[in-house]
Amino acid sequence: METIEELKVHYRWSKKDEENLRKVAWLGESYADEFIERFYNYLENFRDTSLYLPDEETRKRHKDKVKRWFAELFLSKYDAQYLRRLYRIGEVHLRIGLPPHYVQASMNFVRDFIAEKLTEHMGCSPERDEIIASINKALDLNLDVMVNSFREEELKVYLSSGKLQRVLIENIRRVSWFFDIFIITALSGVGLFLILWIGYEFFLVATGELPLERGGLGILGSVLILYAISELLSEEIKHIRGGAISIKVFVGVALAALIRKVLIISLSPEKFQELITLSITTLALGVVFWLIYKVEGRR
Repeated sequence: METIEELKVHYRWSKKDEENLRKVAWLGESYADEFIERFYNYLENFRDTSLYLPDEETRKRHKDKVKRWFAELFLSKYDAQYLRRLYRIGEVHLRIGLPPHYVQASMNFVRDFIAEKLTEHMGCSPERDEIIASINKALDLNLDVMVNSFREEELKVYLSSGKLQRVLIENIRRVSWFFDIFIITALSGVGLFLILWIGYEFFLVATGELPLERGGLGILGSVLILYAISELLSEEIKHIRGGAISIKVFVGVALAALIRKVLIISLSPEKFQELITLSITTLALGVVFWLIYKVEGRR
């Protein structure tokens, strides 16, 4: 990792920048409480906040550390010791599994908060613009060190494993990639087959080989299945891009298949008992789908 002197060169850091930060050091004292309150309101936008800040004690410790970091942003000497502190923050984030995206997005909130307070006190003036430019350098430097510490620690873990382990990890990644491509291809094939089947059902209804009532319900059921397959395909694409797959989609596919079966059987009075059983199963799946939807919505 670069030294603090190298980082200062890269970000064109100067004594003037340190002076500009010290001019507005009062921000770290006067607005510390408002900053932390608004920052925590902002954190609620992230669905996994409760995983990283699970209880009041953890939140209290985190608030104290964020307040201290906010004050040091203006008062620090930006030396090797400060660099080590930033690196340790990144290590802690890696240890608890915090995605780097959360750190980057949060830094943008800090940037907006400081600019807002400076504008309130200094207006739109050249002096304010000069101070904001220095603050942006400081925030970018902080972000650089924190995020790079993620990557360096991950690289250390990877390189510390034996050659056999590294080969195994790489092969597992390749196999996983093959599985993902196969799943997408299979789902796309099923979707195309359903489109052809729906067209065939339209043909049967149009030629009179299939009664309109039964054919209409059959087509409606097939469209439901096609919609469910489309949702499943979208979830798999999201998974390849690094997102999490929603269990709700799998329940939705099963629900669509059951609804299609109920629609078809409803035309056969002699299958009354089977219809009752399928209806109860559909209702139960509907409740499960709703519960998952509510839980994922809160997260």
